[in-house]
Amino acid sequence: MTKTNYPFKLGTTSYIIPDNVLPNVREISPLVDDIELVLFESPEISNIPSPDEIKELADLGAQYGCGYTVHLPIDKKAGAADENERVGFCDAASRIIERTLPLGPRAWILHLEGIKPDAATEEIDDWVQRCDHTILSLMEVVDSPAKVAIENLGYPWHWHHELAKLNRASLCCDVGHLWAYFDHNWQVQLEEMLPHTSVVHLHGFNGQKDHMSLASGDRDNITIFFEKLKKVNYNGVVTLEIFNQTDLSESVDMVRQIWEKLS
Repeated sequence: MTKTNYPFKLGTTSYIIPDNVLPNVREISPLVDDIELVLFESPEISNIPSPDEIKELADLGAQYGCGYTVHLPIDKKAGAADENERVGFCDAASRIIERTLPLGPRAWILHLEGIKPDAATEEIDDWVQRCDHTILSLMEVVDSPAKVAIENLGYPWHWHHELAKLNRASLCCDVGHLWAYFDHNWQVQLEEMLPHTSVVHLHGFNGQKDHMSLASGDRDNITIFFEKLKKVNYNGVVTLEIFNQTDLSESVDMVRQIWEKLS
């Protein structure tokens, strides 16, 4: 597998081989344009790179022309009703942002967990207010508001769009989540999101399971997705959000095949 030049930056996650972050980056930085560092921290275990490891990550990125996005932790809900849980999330996320700042990440990916798709209007309003406080906390430590990219989940992404605009954040469009939760109008939602999107998460979805090889997904939908990227000249990050070598190899091959047919 070798790098291919696209108008966008093709990336994947830091969990392709069964090892820690740094060995993964050593393995895949020559092959992709971006690596999503999936980081977490708990009292029992943490995979946050040390300052020395951050320096090596920066050196590897420079050597191979590979940048980074950073997925903020999801063990605590950023929009939880419980204030202690939100504070815990903000503390952990802020530490990760500060540690990874020397990498100059293209984005920090934020999940605004803490709301159900069938929530009542009053619940949504309360959640929006809580999430606004969380985002403001993170904005104190990032080097650019637009580098906070809010990812769509199982609730309608419009619920956080105004929050993003108000705080000058960008969007992370997880097209796999659109297929999983909003298949009836995913194309419309994708078109609406793309102008505000800095990072796209792409992974196969077979009707039940996601984060699979693109070869296990719907090839027609994947082709339509790339057609829409081409139409708007998207030049941000497309992260193949998958977690093993076989899925990565199959997915990279499919991206190349589809893009060659569109070119």
